[in-house]
Amino acid sequence: MSVDLSLRFIGAAIVYLLASLALGLVMAFSGSALVPAHVHLAFLGFVCGVIIATMYQQVPTLTGAELYSRRSAELSFWLFNAGMVLFTLGYPSSTILASIGALLLTVALYLFTFNIIATVEERKGESYVFRFYTTSALFLSIAASIGFLSVIHPHVLRYLSAHVHLALVGGVVLIIVGAMSWMLPMVLVGDIYSRRWMDYVFVMLVAGALMLAVGLLTSLPLSLAAGAAVAAALVLFSWNMYRSATQPRKMKMSTPAVEARFFVAGLGYIVLTALVAPLVLLQDSQGLKLVHAHLAALGIVQVVIGGLYHVIPTLAWVKLAKSGTVKTFRELYSVQRAEKLFYLYNAASALLLLGMLLGVRGMVIAGGAGVLLGMLLFSAEMLGIIRASGAFSARCCRGSGT
Repeated sequence: MSVDLSLRFIGAAIVYLLASLALGLVMAFSGSALVPAHVHLAFLGFVCGVIIATMYQQVPTLTGAELYSRRSAELSFWLFNAGMVLFTLGYPSSTILASIGALLLTVALYLFTFNIIATVEERKGESYVFRFYTTSALFLSIAASIGFLSVIHPHVLRYLSAHVHLALVGGVVLIIVGAMSWMLPMVLVGDIYSRRWMDYVFVMLVAGALMLAVGLLTSLPLSLAAGAAVAAALVLFSWNMYRSATQPRKMKMSTPAVEARFFVAGLGYIVLTALVAPLVLLQDSQGLKLVHAHLAALGIVQVVIGGLYHVIPTLAWVKLAKSGTVKTFRELYSVQRAEKLFYLYNAASALLLLGMLLGVRGMVIAGGAGVLLGMLLFSAEMLGIIRASGAFSARCCRGSGT
């Protein structure tokens, strides 16, 4: 059931990504009225949807324990997606609809967080990654709570910056770093260079997220210190991944796995986001803020794409291998198309960011169209794999016990 549930979560998340990119392209022509839907579909629907899906599969695998409650995991799927639809349609024009959607999303994230922490508590071994997973889930729940309160009590909107950065740094970046720290060495057939450094990275990211949330509300110096902590954590992590990638491997590879390209490039975007953050804090420039936000978004999405090139075929292979139709998970997608997508995505992203920085609408539209085209091609292939696995069949969608 956990494989089917993860694949269904990812399938829905991909649909949200496409909807977000389509809205983003429309916004280039019609203005900013669609910003809330665009942002929440991308970060909440896609990124958080994928995070939930992968944690539901990876945490039991890494801990050696069964998922604590399969029934609550199934319930979180329906609550999350119902909440996404209602919130996207209702916010900010319909307070009642948005409030119901936000409540469902918050409950879904509470169930998810409880399930992850309870599963880790039953672990059969120790790993540094567990603290990344559980803490990320906690940050996402806290951010969801602030978001829900801001919908039902508009005066809480003053905490919007805390809501955003707790979710992105404490929730999304933390889990990306934790997951990539073992996935990147794995796809390169090697080991992580330093696990101790990951302890330092964890502390700096958590402290940075909390300081940033408070500093953006109260103190510019505290915000700058928090940004420095996050940037230092990401630089140290990047160096750890570089040393991991360049040390002797367990076996030789003719070319690096395609996932590694997306991981490395996406990480570069995220590090650059952290490095330019002081400029955003010190200069009141809408163009710079726009570039900062999209640099983070494009980097995070690229890392997630890299992860999905591994996660979706692997999960599908678990089901399809029983029939003997495929021998390895890499048979389920085209590496050549993935490589072309990598170049298309990054070229289009560069054009989009440059257009935003210079204020050239034509470049923004062309870059956005390129990103959307790449994601359409990616989505068609990945959704095809999920469909072939039977994850959306009536039989697999029936709930099971706890």
